[in-house]
Amino acid sequence: MPKSVAQLTGILVTAIVTFGTDLDLTYAMLLGVGAGALATFFVSLSEAKRAMMEE
Repeated sequence: MPKSVAQLTGILVTAIVTFGTDLDLTYAMLLGVGAGALATFFVSLSEAKRAMMEE
C-alpha cells in the first residue's frame, strides 16, 4: 500500500467521523491521527517485509 493511500485513508476517516457523528472535534481528530498512525505503521511494516524478501 503506497503512502499516499495511507494518508488519504486518514483524511477520509477524519472527515467521516467529523461530519457523520456528534462527537467532539477533538475526538474526531484523535481518531483520524490514530488511523493515520496505524496506516503508516502497516505501510512501514510491509516495506520492511519487502526489503527482507529482496535480500
